[in-house]
Amino acid sequence: MEKTIDFKLIDGEFNQKDAKEVLVQLINDKINFHVRRNFSSKIRFGYADENSEKRITALNADLKNIISFFQQEEKIGQTFSIQAKIEVICHEEEKPGIDI
Repeated sequence: MEKTIDFKLIDGEFNQKDAKEVLVQLINDKINFHVRRNFSSKIRFGYADENSEKRITALNADLKNIISFFQQEEKIGQTFSIQAKIEVICHEEEKPGIDI
């Protein structure tokens, strides 16, 4: 049986400066999460967390694209709509039954 929850992480209209700040901060927080996770893996287990390294690379590319996008859109009076929905799905593992 799956359980789900969803919520709006971001839902609003922003000026150029605030839109950029919200997105850059969000991506930076995710990068920092994976940097810490990767560091922890190296210290505790002696090897890097491959998933975190891949996510860091992908998130840095996203960050570059976000910054580039907002540099191209520096016109006075523009507003930016940002919608970010989060959906969490819990997949319960089926435990094997005991046959008697």
